[in-house]
Amino acid sequence: MAPGSQSILSDCGVGQTKSASMTYADDLKTLAISALLPLLAFDEVLGSEVRFGEGKYRADLVIASPNRLSALEIKGPRDNLDKLAGQAAGYSALFLDFSVVTVEEWMGAVRHLVPRAAGLLTLRGAQLHTIRQARSRARLDPDAALRWLRTGELRDLLRSYGLSTTGHYGNLVETVRQRIPVAELSGFALGAIHERLRPRFEAFRGELGRTVTLDDIRMLTLGDQVSRPRGLPVVPDES
Repeated sequence: MAPGSQSILSDCGVGQTKSASMTYADDLKTLAISALLPLLAFDEVLGSEVRFGEGKYRADLVIASPNRLSALEIKGPRDNLDKLAGQAAGYSALFLDFSVVTVEEWMGAVRHLVPRAAGLLTLRGAQLHTIRQARSRARLDPDAALRWLRTGELRDLLRSYGLSTTGHYGNLVETVRQRIPVAELSGFALGAIHERLRPRFEAFRGELGRTVTLDDIRMLTLGDQVSRPRGLPVVPDES
């Protein structure tokens, strides 16, 4: 184990079904989910393949709660790293923190492509180890929070402050930007994201057996653009 690294995987039944040399990102994702499930706080949920940034990006895994928004980007040895710098910029802008999960032989290359605030996790045998802890921000900035919110959610937020809810999406965004305090806007956005991911996560946990399978991951995967407001076009996916 590298100095300062820390195992985040207890015995989750993965080692009996996975070889020590995993070659696909889906294998890494299965292991990561198995590792993360016992560590989630009571109000934290997982999301898989969560689109954000008006549909431009897709997070492999997201951990959300009313005060947390963490992303995990998973890079297996058959992936390429050409888009990682752009993905890192998207994660840095729209999440409180993010980490990259990859195999040890790619760790040096990944380290050079992501900011120092990004966490680094690697696979050793059937365990994930923390090489570098992600640095988390206290809250989303206003632009990031607004990019997560949909029209109905903007109206709900304005209504809670007794403000006008008339107008289209762009008008509502400007009203929120001008009238809602930054901390309250961030908290509302985090809560909204958590509520979007929670029903599918609860269904996933209800069907989960002793080990996480690819079918389980498919159940956890969202089929829509979590952060794309209605009416905005989807731009090419950077994932």
